[in-house]
Amino acid sequence: MKIIVETTVFLNGGDAAIQVATKRILKAAFGDDIEIVFADMDAQVAKRYYPGNTFVCFPSAQLHKSKYIRLLNRLTKGRLELNSVYSILIAMIFIERHLSWLKYLGYGGQVARALREYIAADLIISTGGTYLSKKHRGSVSHRLPEYERDVYLGKPPIFFTQSMGPFGDDRIFHRLAEILRKSPLILVRDRKSMAFAKALVGHADNIEEVADCVFILTDQDEIERRRAASQVAKPGRRPRIAVSVRPWADFGERDSEVGRAKYHQSVARAAAWFVEEVGAEVTFISTCQGIPEYRFNDSDTARDVVKYLPDHVQNSVVIDSQFRDTETLLRKIDEFDGAICTRMHMCILSLCRGVPVLPICYERKTADLFRSLDLEEYVTFIDKIEPDEFCNLAESWWQNQQSIVERSSRGTLTLRDSALSTVAILKNRFAPAELRLEAVSS
Repeated sequence: MKIIVETTVFLNGGDAAIQVATKRILKAAFGDDIEIVFADMDAQVAKRYYPGNTFVCFPSAQLHKSKYIRLLNRLTKGRLELNSVYSILIAMIFIERHLSWLKYLGYGGQVARALREYIAADLIISTGGTYLSKKHRGSVSHRLPEYERDVYLGKPPIFFTQSMGPFGDDRIFHRLAEILRKSPLILVRDRKSMAFAKALVGHADNIEEVADCVFILTDQDEIERRRAASQVAKPGRRPRIAVSVRPWADFGERDSEVGRAKYHQSVARAAAWFVEEVGAEVTFISTCQGIPEYRFNDSDTARDVVKYLPDHVQNSVVIDSQFRDTETLLRKIDEFDGAICTRMHMCILSLCRGVPVLPICYERKTADLFRSLDLEEYVTFIDKIEPDEFCNLAESWWQNQQSIVERSSRGTLTLRDSALSTVAILKNRFAPAELRLEAVSS
């Protein structure tokens, strides 16, 4: 089988973790000999950082770079529909696969090469994530031509684990509804997403609720080891606390500058408490760092936070700005006793290694996750964060580690099992008959 996983953003470390997990799930469902191709937003750069994967360009983004497309868009006064362009290009590929001038329409031939991969694919998967909602309408409109092209090819996309909705009532979301109705499978992370998707589609026949696919990376042995260790005193070793922050601008009713200052001051206050009262070593480390080509660098936010630390605390605080792929980052996480996390997939990767997490939520997906772990009382929303309150919460969280580790461990293993159930769902719906028969006989 050939499978396209499209609209990926490997330069975002959280998204890269999703792809590692997706690849593991697909191989478990369809066998190790399948071919997986990632259609990435920045394929050329992604190849350098993740050389073990096969990449093609994200066709819509690449088409926008074509001087021919830009000229057509001007001539049509912005009314050019990319699905019409796709129809023409695909027809050309079917009619004649070696038209010498076709490569120029795709900015060096990248679009034509990508479309040939799409034509040859058996399944197309839209990556898991949080990008289908009215809050991210630009992201929805960016992806719609991809989905409409998939339908044109007779291969409507499967949607991997999503936090979806709420949706708007306009042309963009009417088009999305048409795509979702034709999708053979939509995987959602939570009940709210299920309700939003059902309302948009009109039924739930093709919708399944499963945990975020990254939970398949859970290491049960490491979780059990930490669970046992949480009941034992650790004399002679300073606790190690990881802190993951990210740039953020939307603080609800708060002015963005005021909200950002409150956020940074709150994290700094908690970090200082861990150094002064617990004797901890604090390391700022995150999923999105060390890639200059990516628009976000969480290390820059870490440097802004550290400015709020007292001078005597800064010697016990490290900013780790090194890039790590998913497997290397998981090994690094093993060094820590706890983590304060803003990015959701830094939360999940920490949980996968048994590291308890104090979350700062910037979107509901993180709050939903910790509600499912029975740890809702430790959730702080980024637009409501206050330094004193967050420091007090960090103190309570640290003092209740044994209970928190127990709940985190139990909940994480449940979410791991839910993520694993995706394998059976895919195999039952899409595997060749011989693979399904092997699964039944075994």
